[in-house]
Amino acid sequence: MTDFKEVKISRILNPTSIDLGEYVINPFMGCEFRCLYCYVRSNRVVSRKTEPWGSYVDIRINAPQLLEKELLRKRPRQVLLGSTTECFQPIEKKYGVTGKILEILNKNKIYYVILSRSPHILDYLSLLKAGFCKKIYFTVNDFPVEFKDRLEPYSPGFDLRDETVGILIEEGIPVVPYFSPVLPLISELREVFVKFNKAETIEFEGLNFRLANIDDIINSISCLDNDIGARYKRMITDNGYYAKVFRHIEEDIKTQSKARGRSYNIYIHQFGGYFQNKYTDIQKEGARG
Repeated sequence: MTDFKEVKISRILNPTSIDLGEYVINPFMGCEFRCLYCYVRSNRVVSRKTEPWGSYVDIRINAPQLLEKELLRKRPRQVLLGSTTECFQPIEKKYGVTGKILEILNKNKIYYVILSRSPHILDYLSLLKAGFCKKIYFTVNDFPVEFKDRLEPYSPGFDLRDETVGILIEEGIPVVPYFSPVLPLISELREVFVKFNKAETIEFEGLNFRLANIDDIINSISCLDNDIGARYKRMITDNGYYAKVFRHIEEDIKTQSKARGRSYNIYIHQFGGYFQNKYTDIQKEGARG
């Protein structure tokens, strides 16, 4: 059960190291979807909370009013929505905080990029079509339901997310199917370029083996497939094996993209490290690969 609480904050435009905006806006703290591999679980601010991730959502009810005031001083060209929360999680239907934020950004002609995995984003199609939504990175995935029940039991179904991407594309919204995390030996990557054949590009991000709760993730996987769990444990300690597994994944994606003449980006965390929030540095074209 999720505990919802209305809170007031002192600032809504926060500087970000993610190269998708000058500032980031998070209308909530916490997320109802509570995915086990969510990197936000290790966030410095979130770590101060005593409640487990996914058991709470703080609704920042004064965010729209703060945004109006802060835009007068900061005037960013582009902002990012949803770096540490899901802006369109179910509680948004009750409060409409994200909707008000989109209205304010549109009114002030501020461009924005959105990170989301929620089909509820379709409730705001008219706002997204106003011309200031630069891009939506919409998280998709595909793996057996028994793994989903372990790793992200409360998130929207994969088919529903795929359908949402299709609708956004048909509506002319710039959307990138963001396949994340790619779970080695579990995620189904076959025909991914066929599934999203109308998307201009597809992006992939490998599972981050440096997550603070990686042991919990591996234990959950081991409960279903002990062999895969053992291979994940090896990927934590064996640099060569880690590189080999992800190299095969990259080669498979490259082969598919080349066959379909499609572009893609892929982000694999360095062994023992991260890819430093850089989303615009590598563009791979299957047609030229």
